[in-house]
Amino acid sequence: MRSSSGRLGPAVMVCAAALAAALLVAVPAQAATNVYPAKGGTFDNGSQGWLTTEASCNLALLCTAEGGFDSKDGNPPGSYAANTTIGVNAVGLFKSTIAVQSPDFTVSEAGDATLHLERQFDPGSLVDLAPEVTYTVELIDRTTGKRTEALKEAINAASPFTGKDAAVTVKAGRDYAIAITAVTASTVAGTGLLGGTTSIRFDNVALSVQGAAGAGAGAGAGGSGSLSNQQLASLLAGNGGLVGPAVLEGNKLFVKARCPKKVGRPCRVGLQGLLSKRRPATAVRRAKIRNGKAKRLVLEVKPKALAKVKARRKLLFKETVRAGKAHATVYKRLKLIHR
Repeated sequence: MRSSSGRLGPAVMVCAAALAAALLVAVPAQAATNVYPAKGGTFDNGSQGWLTTEASCNLALLCTAEGGFDSKDGNPPGSYAANTTIGVNAVGLFKSTIAVQSPDFTVSEAGDATLHLERQFDPGSLVDLAPEVTYTVELIDRTTGKRTEALKEAINAASPFTGKDAAVTVKAGRDYAIAITAVTASTVAGTGLLGGTTSIRFDNVALSVQGAAGAGAGAGAGGSGSLSNQQLASLLAGNGGLVGPAVLEGNKLFVKARCPKKVGRPCRVGLQGLLSKRRPATAVRRAKIRNGKAKRLVLEVKPKALAKVKARRKLLFKETVRAGKAHATVYKRLKLIHR
């Protein structure tokens, strides 16, 4: 006589298989964050297709306005600069307008998006003229010609590279471009004795769009819906990765590292303090951080580098992050607090 358990065995196996299949169907695939333009906006090796579309100044021959690639300044070095240069014989108030624009790109998904950039304002030798700059960032819909203002900011004092984000909406299959217009003006009239250049620089300009699971031309290597190296680097830009300031206590550096929530998986982080890109100040500190969480990492300063680190107000950090199959290396300069 067969046992009841023997007769029910195949049925139980069928039910278990069906349940497992249902669970697999119920688990959603990881959505990809696509970044546009595909290879533009970091300015680490040139202008990357960005162009200056307008450059004008009200003081004729005594004022020059120009926009172009700046290989020295950036986060890390490399940015697009809008420069206003005033001659020593200039009298009165100056006002310049410089407009720059990204290459066109086609968005493959619809929905909410984030426009990110980092900007720096350097009054230079014209600081006595109290220059101020107002920049406006627009998203241009090439299909309809509509220009949507995403971000506008006025700056009236020297400012380091600072990340800014704005929410926009895009539609699938449409062509877009990012336009930035910077208006720089003095608020103290020149007497003809001062001359020099004032600059506003832009870096890491990108549009990030959360695509459907497994979709999007920008999903990158690693399979359908996976995170690409470029997408990971974009998520780490600004305050997405390292969060300043860094704190120096004795020979220990305390730095907060974050794994962005949109990464969708834990980050394996390697962090190192640098005197320059080729001169390490600390050993590499490694840690695993859950997505959406932050962790305070402790770096030990090398004895030979300690005096130079103590003399710094800011310090460069190299962050290497691996999340799934994606990996990225970013550099960021943080304010240094001494305790």
